[in-house]
Amino acid sequence: MTTTMGLNYIIDCRRCGSHSEYQTSIAVKNSVRTNLAEHIDTECAIRCPICRARLNNSAAEFREQVKISLRE
Repeated sequence: MTTTMGLNYIIDCRRCGSHSEYQTSIAVKNSVRTNLAEHIDTECAIRCPICRARLNNSAAEFREQVKISLRE
């Protein structure tokens, strides 16, 4: 079963010090819901929207700079 959920995330960039908040909607399978924020892709760059610094050189670095929460 697939559910549409909201995704809130806050970016606090270590490089430029910017604070950005975003919201989006995503479709996820119920079995994936609890693991959504656990898997961080380090192959494709995720960048700060202000200074364009890469936020995901490692999963730990990403978790320090980006806070993710789900809303139904």
